[in-house]
Amino acid sequence: MIVRISDAETLGQLVRAARLSQRLTRDEVARGTSLSPSFITDVEAGKATTQLGKVLHLLRELGVLLSAEAYDIEPWIENLTAIKKRRVRK
Repeated sequence: MIVRISDAETLGQLVRAARLSQRLTRDEVARGTSLSPSFITDVEAGKATTQLGKVLHLLRELGVLLSAEAYDIEPWIENLTAIKKRRVRK
């Protein structure tokens, strides 16, 4: 299933659905991820101030792969790749 994540609320709904589909409580997920139950509650509630690194860790542990669709950035990516290659050669 592909879910378009456009805001913190949608991301929270996805996290909650993933948790419930695995019949896990917030406490069980908290123990398995070393995150606090209140953090998981905040993510599921769509609280926009949660830390991205922790959110990505939570998603990974729940088996959710987050991807992004970007438009008109291919030239920028090619430029960044060229810059990285130049740095490696030095």
